[in-house]
Formats: sequence, structure tokens, C-alpha cells
Amino acid sequence: MHRVTTGRSVVFVALVALVVGLLAPEVGAQSKSDVSRAKDEREAAYRELVEANEELGAAVARLEAIEEQLWDLHRRIERIESRIDQYEGEARRLEEQVRELVVEAYVTGGSTQILTSMFAAASFQDVLTSQVLIDRAAVHDLVALDRLGAVSREMDRLTVELGERTEEVRRLEAEQQALVEELGELQRRAQAAFDKANRKYKEVYARYVAAQRRAAAAAAARRTGAAKGLPASATKGVICPVKGSTWFRDSWGDPRSGGRTHKGVDMAAAAGTPLVAMYSGTVRVNTHYLGGKQVYVYGDNGIFYYYAHLSRWAKGLSSGDRVKKGQVIGYVGNTGNATGYVLHLGMGPIGGGFVNPYPTVRQVC
Repeated sequence: MHRVTTGRSVVFVALVALVVGLLAPEVGAQSKSDVSRAKDEREAAYRELVEANEELGAAVARLEAIEEQLWDLHRRIERIESRIDQYEGEARRLEEQVRELVVEAYVTGGSTQILTSMFAAASFQDVLTSQVLIDRAAVHDLVALDRLGAVSREMDRLTVELGERTEEVRRLEAEQQALVEELGELQRRAQAAFDKANRKYKEVYARYVAAQRRAAAAAAARRTGAAKGLPASATKGVICPVKGSTWFRDSWGDPRSGGRTHKGVDMAAAAGTPLVAMYSGTVRVNTHYLGGKQVYVYGDNGIFYYYAHLSRWAKGLSSGDRVKKGQVIGYVGNTGNATGYVLHLGMGPIGGGFVNPYPTVRQVC
């Protein structure tokens, strides 16, 4: 039986696929319990992340409270400093009046008691409270003395309060900085733990899905038999591997040299015709004396696709690369044990043997 196609014939099929990571044929199967454990780890890490973010929210409220306290303290400090400045000016004026009183008392009284009292005083406050100075002061001078004493005492009190408030500001700023660093580190650790658990879950789940697909493809191959190929349900979404005109027939099982039988379908095409991935997956390139230049595509649907006799591979293609469905992976040639320009296409469930690709390419090419 012959089948001829003119130009490019592609059946567009809606495909809903899970996004999975690199699928290599040697990856071991994952059980449901593996997936469940990875999911539990991810959920635990997510709860840790939520708790960290809740703590972060509480910390933000605390930081706002500290910021409000600092704002209030700075305003109070500004007021204290302003009052100290005012009192310092008034104190200088009153001290000058007291000095004049001392000089006047000494000159008019001619007594050395006042000078002796001043030299004996431990502080200016002691001078103000000196009985000798009080006795010689007039009524208006006593008012100045009282005012200067009050101003001096208030300045001392404000200076102490200023020191206390400044120390409180330093304490709150240190607490603020420590809180920011602590919560930032907590959030980073929780995020890192979640990212790690999430990656592990995705990897385990991807391997589990890939294993299920391989098992389904192998089961389908066993049900139908290698010569009958895979059922359409197992190859849903695949496209024709030859991007151009091609001619082929069902040659599965035909005799080959060395007592072999044909384990694929030969798709004749013009030299250099592009060959594309029938399904998205991971590739492996190889050279063999029979197959010549070869490409294996380990599809995300659990099926491998074997391309042989290529003239060359797509530029830059190497083993381990991910390819998308429809991406050019090589070109029709006659390398290896080929008698003409042809693509030898083989396919089968990953981990299993070859099955007849003819029923599949008959539907999509």
C-alpha cells in the first residue's frame, strides 16, 4: 500500500498538557506516595511562609508604632532644645544683672564679705542663695535672683530630660533596625524553604506523570500488539515528522540484512527536507553504522520517536536538549545503511520496544 502527500499536511489537534520538567528515559518511576509526601512537604513549607508573612505583618505594625514613638520623641526633643536655648539667653541676661549687683554691693558697702562668699561658693547656684547677696539685694534685685534660680533649675531639669529622650531614641532605633533584620531573614528563610519544596514537588509530580504516561503507552502497545502500532488515544497530538512531501508504505516486519526485520516505517522525501519533532520532549543524538545520523525524541506523552539516516542534525542540537513539537531537529539524508533519501521512523513506549509507526503517520502525514 502506498500513500502520497503533496505539500505539508498537518492535522491540528487541541492539546491540554501538564507542564513537566526534562524527561529522560533513565528516570525512575514515582509512586503516588512519593507525590503525596512531596505535596505535604510543599504545604508545610507554604504554612511556614504564611506564618512568616503573618509575623512580618505584626512586625510592620510594631515598626509603625516605633516610628510613631520616634516621631513624638523627636518633636519633644526639638521643643526641649528650643526651651533650653531660650532659657540660656535669659540666664545670661540675669547672670549679668547678678554680677552687677555683686559689684554694686561691694562698691557701695565696701565689704569683702560678698567677694569672699563668691569665691567660697561651689557653684553659681550657691552664689544666688548666698545670704550676704540676699541681704544686700533690693526688692527688684530679689526678683531677678529668684528668676535666675528658677531658670537655672529648669535648665538642669530639661538637660536631664533631653539626655533621657535622646537615649530612648537610640534604644528605639536599635530595636527598629534589629526587628527589620530579624523579620527580613525570617521571610527569606521561609521563602527559600517553600521554593525548594515547591521545586521538589514539581519534579516528583513530573516524573510521576511521565511514568504514568509511559505505563499507559506500554499497556496500549501490549493490547494492540507491536505490528498494529499504538492506538490513536496514546498518540493524540502528534504531528507528521516530515515537513514536506513524503511517500511511505507499511513495511513493518519486512526482512532486512543479517536476518533482521524492519522495525519502523521508511518515509521517502527529497534530500534535505526538514524533519520535525512529532511531540515535545528531550532529545538524544547518536551515530550508528546502520542508522547513520540519528535523533531520539523522548516525548512528554511517554512515547519515544526514533529518526534515522539524517543528512545532518539541526544546528546546535545536542543530547539533553528540550524541543517543542514541530521544531526542526534534522534533515532527510541517506547516512548509514540506507538505499536512498529516506527517514526511517521508529516509535514505541519509553522503556519498551518498538511498535509499528505506520498507523500513526498514516493519520497525520
